[in-house]
Parts: sequence; C-alpha cells; structure tokens
Amino acid sequence: MVLVIVFIAFFIFSCGGAAENIPVENEDFDEFPDEAAEECIENTVSYQKPELPEKPEISEMKKYDRNFDCVPLPEAENGKLILGDGCFSGCIKAEKELFISGKGSENTLIVCSDEENQAVVEVGQDVEITLENVSLSGNVRCIFAGNGSRTVVKNSVLSHCTKGGINICPDEAGCRADLMVTDSFIGDIDESASGISYGISFGNGSLSVSGSEMTGVNSFGIAVWGESGNLNKINIENSVISSVYGGLRSYEGHGFYAENSADITIKKSLISDTATSFILVSSESDEIDLKLIDFTAENMLETIEEQGGIVLDGNVKGCFERVSIENSRGNGVFSRGAVLYAEDLVFKSVFSDGLGENGFALQLVDGSESFIKRLSVNSAEKAGILLDGACSADIEDFEIISTKSDSYAGEFGVGAAIQDGANAVMKDGLFSENRETGILVISSEISLENIEIKNTLPRKCTETESCVFAPKTGFGHGISLYSSSLLRFDSMTLFNNNNGLNIADSELRSFGSKKLLFGNNMTAVNAWNINDFNMLEESLSNSSFCGNGSVFTSETQPVRDGL
Repeated sequence: MVLVIVFIAFFIFSCGGAAENIPVENEDFDEFPDEAAEECIENTVSYQKPELPEKPEISEMKKYDRNFDCVPLPEAENGKLILGDGCFSGCIKAEKELFISGKGSENTLIVCSDEENQAVVEVGQDVEITLENVSLSGNVRCIFAGNGSRTVVKNSVLSHCTKGGINICPDEAGCRADLMVTDSFIGDIDESASGISYGISFGNGSLSVSGSEMTGVNSFGIAVWGESGNLNKINIENSVISSVYGGLRSYEGHGFYAENSADITIKKSLISDTATSFILVSSESDEIDLKLIDFTAENMLETIEEQGGIVLDGNVKGCFERVSIENSRGNGVFSRGAVLYAEDLVFKSVFSDGLGENGFALQLVDGSESFIKRLSVNSAEKAGILLDGACSADIEDFEIISTKSDSYAGEFGVGAAIQDGANAVMKDGLFSENRETGILVISSEISLENIEIKNTLPRKCTETESCVFAPKTGFGHGISLYSSSLLRFDSMTLFNNNNGLNIADSELRSFGSKKLLFGNNMTAVNAWNINDFNMLEESLSNSSFCGNGSVFTSETQPVRDGL
C-alpha cells in the first residue's frame, strides 16, 4: 500500500496533473506550468500512407450472337483449321500439332454437343495446339489437354461450356504441361451434375494468363493443383477473376487456388465477387512463393459459410506490393505458419464471415511472421489486427482506424489484439476511433515507437445496453495490458481515451527518449496487481500528463482472455 501512495504522489508532484480522490497538500498542482500546457496540444505522429494499386483495364471481348444455325465442322488440313464466319458444329480431337483460327470471337463459333467427348477441343498428350479468334461452347468442357501438352489461346471466348473452361491434366501427376491464355474471355460456365464449374483447372507446369477475364463460375476462377517436387510456374497479369459464386463446399467459391510447390506472380490484376476466398494457397511440404504486385481484391459475396480474404496456409512466402483489399469477409489476410513481406497494404471494410466469426483485417496464427511497411486498416469488424499464439509482426508506417464492434453481439472493435505468446513491433503509426481498446495485449510482448492512440470508443453493445461480457464496463482504453504481458515504448501519445493505459499483472519498459504523453484521458494510468510499482514509476518518469480527469487509479477491472 505504501508503494501505491508513493507512486501516486510522484505523478502529482512531477507532472502537475490533477488526480481525483487523492489528497494533495498543495492545490497549486492543479495548474500546469506553461511548458506542460504546450504539450497538452494533441500530437500528430509522422507516418506514411500506402500507395494504392491501379485496377486493370481489360478489353471487352466481343461474343458470338447465339441465335444461330450451325454447319458441320470441316476437317483440318496440313495441321491447320481455318474457319470463316458462322457457327460450326463438331468436336475437335488434336492428336498432333494443330492451329485453329477464325474470323473473330464475335464471328466464328464452334459448338460441341456430344457429351461422350471430353471437350469442344481435346488436346492429346505431348501435343501443341494454338487457338485464336474463335468462340467455343458446348455440353462439355471448352478445352481439355493431357500431360506434356502445350495449349495457346488468343483473342477467344470460351463460354457456356459444362464443368470447365480449360482443364489441363485432370490426373495432375506427371503433367508438365504449358498453357498460355492471352486477351481472352472464359466465363458463364454451366455446372455439371456434380455441381462443379471453373475457369481454369491446371495440373502442373507453366501457366500464363494476360489481358483476360474469368467470370461466372461456381468452384474457382483458376486452380493450380501442383505436384510435390515439381515446381509450378504461374504468371497472371492485367487480368480479372470475378463472380465465383459457390461456397457450400470446401472446393467452391475461390478466385485463385493453389497447392503444393509453386512460384506464383499475380500482377496488375483484380479478383472480385467471390464466395469463399479471393486467393487461397496451401502447402504443408514444398514452398509456395506468392507475389502480388499492384493487386486489388474486393467484394466477398455474403454466404452462411466460413470465409476468408487472402489465405496463406502452411509453407507459404507472400511478397505483396501495392495490394488493396476491400469489402472482405472473415479476414482480409489470414496467415497460418506463413511468412508475409508487404509494402503498401490497404484494408477497407472487413466483416465477420457467414458464421459470425473472425472479422480481422490481418490475422496471424501458428508461427506466422509478417514484415509490413505502409499499412492502412479502415473499418474492420471485431479487430484490425489479430496475432494469436507463437507468431510475430513487424509493422512500420501504419494507421488502424474505425474498427467496429461485431454486428452479431456488439462486442470488441479492437485496433490490434496481441495474445497468447505473440510478439509485435510497431513503429510510426496511428490508432484512432477504434472500440473497446486501441491495443489489447494478453500474455504477449509488444514494442511501440512513435505511436498515437486516441479517441477510443466503448463497444457498440454499451450503447444498446446489451453487453454480455462485463455489461457495466465502458472500456474505451488506449492500451489494455494484461496477464504477464510486456510493453516496450518510446515516443508515444495516449489521447482522449477512457484509461490511457490499463495495466494488470504486466510490465512496462521504456527505451530511447522514454517520451510518453497522456492527454485528455479520463484516467491516464489505471494499474492493479503490479509486482513492482517502482519499476512502473521508473518507466513513466519522463512522461507528461496533461488535461486528464485523473492521473492514476488502481481500480480492478474486467479482463479479456482473448478474442
């Protein structure tokens, strides 16, 4: 008890602040000296906002008028099938090199109605085929190709086929095929009896997509199945994947999916309106290297299932440059055991998924690591950032603002939650107008430098008087530090919160200039169950306290055990 009284007296004497319900012998301490009053002005931290990517410009493909009468498809001559205007009925099986050309996708159509065939165009093993300036349709896949094949599609439309736009190596093993799709449209793929429809299903080898669009499928826009020990080379540039509307089964609703060994680059491209994920890459053995450059993901379709934005699962290395994620569900980015390097990463509007769970812009779990420069999180639901378990994040130049309480219970709304053994280093950033607490640290470590945490609001359920957890507690803290956690800090401002710092059974250590400003909080510091008040006092010895309702309290308050 003596230590607490000494600690309180130190704050009053050294900072000139007014402390409620604490006896003070000299009332002059209610007045701030001029130099202290100047520091009461709200600080503005210096940080750089990220640069946004430009969305791709895709030329709209002209489509064949489907009010047609078809004539039989002629035979190829000398490895070439040159078609004029009109609709041609028939199925093509290429057993040797073949070149197919028409008068343009709006003028030349090939239709295969024989369901005994694999596809409108079937490519044999080790066969090379080029298809340009045509449209394909039928009651089968548009294109089917075997192991060792090379398929080139240019300026063509593949639509209203059944099950798949392009299927390369359905058995995947030993595929080693090549597929190049340029300035083409793959979409409106009808579901088969199994309910499957997709844009491109690729086994293993080299896949290149540029200037193209894949849309209107149930299962996935592009899936790369891969084969352990054989590296997939995937390059997607200036392309769009959209309207992947499935989601009732695990293999449905993905914009881009990849597993096993792969080197993937997606550049100047857009994925939008998907039901389960924008991108999901997963590997438990061989590494997946995912590069996203000038990439936009937006609009996750609302379903009643589990959802996530960009999912990095397992042995994955992600390198992101100028990536924007908007209107995602479940997560913006979810990482399990992966490593993420990112520059210019933007999240806007991330919601709880169809199960009412998650709602995090960035979620790291199970050994994940992330290194991020220039991050913006605006209007996530439940938490802007969640680090859970043995994982780490190093974030520089950031803003995490306007996180919302979840729409189901009105709970949470935390700026960043660091819990259960996680470690975070955050430099040059702003937390503003989040709910419940700007930063929540539970049994973890965090280092903060040049950080401002301000205007933290209570949970939404407080306004509706419907809170389940601690219903009479307003929260609205700048930092909540609980359960043997450690906060290292330098040059930090806590402004206009309930408790600026709410700390229990934890430690505070300063480094660098040791500058910490508490301004206009209802209480600057609320601390209880502290092992060593002298150490806490020493850590705050170079701090300023301006305009707070009280400087120090020791009220025991409800403690979250995690998100």
